[in-house]
Amino acid sequence: MPGTTRDSIHPWQFGLVVLAALTPLPPLAVAAAEGFVDLPLAILTSVVTGLPLLLHARPAGFAVLIGCVAPVLLFWSFAGAMAGMFVFLPSVLQLLLALGADPRRGPVPAKVMAAGGLLLSVAVPAHFLT
Repeated sequence: MPGTTRDSIHPWQFGLVVLAALTPLPPLAVAAAEGFVDLPLAILTSVVTGLPLLLHARPAGFAVLIGCVAPVLLFWSFAGAMAGMFVFLPSVLQLLLALGADPRRGPVPAKVMAAGGLLLSVAVPAHFLT
């Protein structure tokens, strides 16, 4: 039926996953300049965070991959805290918010989730860079 199937994820969902991967990088770059963070490890973690983007054309696979990446990233945020990976903790929340940020399924919850993800993208770097 036309109009009932989703060919791909919504751009808001795509954007939130991109933000989840990029938001921790400015604080990590500053910490790396001071010698506190292993920057290649941080970049690798950011690449893993963005893996759900590979399945943007398959919403079911996108959701499953977020369901796999988010718990691993949550564990890594705590386990890698000594290496500075704790700044990826908000990325876990952004990934989970991306799951519900589809206005085709519910316009009001999607706006709230997208706004929450955007707020995290502003708040995290602002907190660490000031």
